[in-house]
Amino acid sequence: MKASEFFTGPAITTRSAATLVWVALYVALSTASAAADPPTDSAANAATTKTVAGMTINDCQQALDSDQRSERLRAIRTLGAFNADAAAPLAAALGHSDAAVRYLAATSLGRIGGKSLKDAAETLQAMATADDDKQPLSVRMAAAYALCADGQTKQYLPILIDAVSYPQRGTACSAADLIAQIGPPASAATAALEKAYAENKPGVAGGDYHVGGASLNALRKIRGE
Repeated sequence: MKASEFFTGPAITTRSAATLVWVALYVALSTASAAADPPTDSAANAATTKTVAGMTINDCQQALDSDQRSERLRAIRTLGAFNADAAAPLAAALGHSDAAVRYLAATSLGRIGGKSLKDAAETLQAMATADDDKQPLSVRMAAAYALCADGQTKQYLPILIDAVSYPQRGTACSAADLIAQIGPPASAATAALEKAYAENKPGVAGGDYHVGGASLNALRKIRGE
């Protein structure tokens, strides 16, 4: 055996050297590809393991079936904080037996907007135009707000405008607050809000300053203040 072979092994031919180069390149490219491509289910895992207020989306869905209303309301509010990741369970909650859950699901979808809202538009339209015995006014208002947030103010803003003059404080304030969230696109509500503020501003006998304050805030949002 030659001394060179003792230290380096058998002599490498031109063909074997070329083979070794291709093997090295293959290994290098395979390693780089593995490093560049994340696991295909990483995004899905992130969505299912993300928590808000200590709850995952699945936790919220299960809590919506609770016998305790406080737990159901906590769950639907928390679902809304997941934004578009919770679009499907929020849309499903539009059919919940609890009207408060339906209300919060609709307002959350209106706030989130985009595809999440558009996918639920047909259900929201049916809710907004339902008879009193099918949907309470609060739920119809929430559905109308969501549809206005989707650009359908001509068809559904009148529901909120009419509710501004509702004799019950909570309903009138809620209507004004929802209009405030719509902002400038709700300019058609200006006259009703100005009337509500004039009748309920501080110092007006028999007025309700809660309604007056909510109306004034909505006017400011419409004006972009």
